[in-house]
Formats: sequence, structure tokens, C-alpha cells
Amino acid sequence: MKRAVLTAALAVGLAQPSMQAFAQTVADQCFAIGDIAGQVASWRLHKKTRAQALDQAQKYYKDASDRQAVDKVIDRVYSGAAMTPDQASMLFTQECAQQKKPASAQ
Repeated sequence: MKRAVLTAALAVGLAQPSMQAFAQTVADQCFAIGDIAGQVASWRLHKKTRAQALDQAQKYYKDASDRQAVDKVIDRVYSGAAMTPDQASMLFTQECAQQKKPASAQ
């Protein structure tokens, strides 16, 4: 029984890389934007400069639309009043969700 489970798990693990991947970007996910905003607010509270935040983002976000979204978050967090990570996360998530609502729902 253990061998069968192990074999099945191994087969699934090996098959996944060959499956077609569905790419989603950070810019498409409101919760991701909120998480990033919270992280950026934390960097600001811990005295990381805007330039350091942009440099950090450049290391981790390679997709052009992701970079654009993250850069906008950084610009906005560093240009306004300081927020806690929770405040930034909630604000950016809410705004993203409002933008993604169908026109008839507004």
C-alpha cells in the first residue's frame, strides 16, 4: 500500500512540470497587490528607502506587468503618509477589487 501511494505521488510530481502552466501575474490578483503593499509599508516603517524598495522589487518581479504594478505600489506607499502594513494591505486590496468590479455592479 505504501509503495502504491509513493508511486502515485511520484508520478503526479513528475507529470506536473510537463503540464501546460497557466500564468497569472501579480497585477491580476488583488490579494497579491494587498500583500505587496503590506510588505512595502513594512519596509518603509523599517527605514528602507524608496530606492532600496525598488531595487528589492527588481530582484523578485521579472514580469513587466508585475514590475509596473509593484512599482506603482512602492511609489504610492512612499509618497503618502506612512501606513501600517495592515492598513496598506487593506487599502490596496479594496481599491483593486473596486477596479475589477463589472461596470454594472458599481
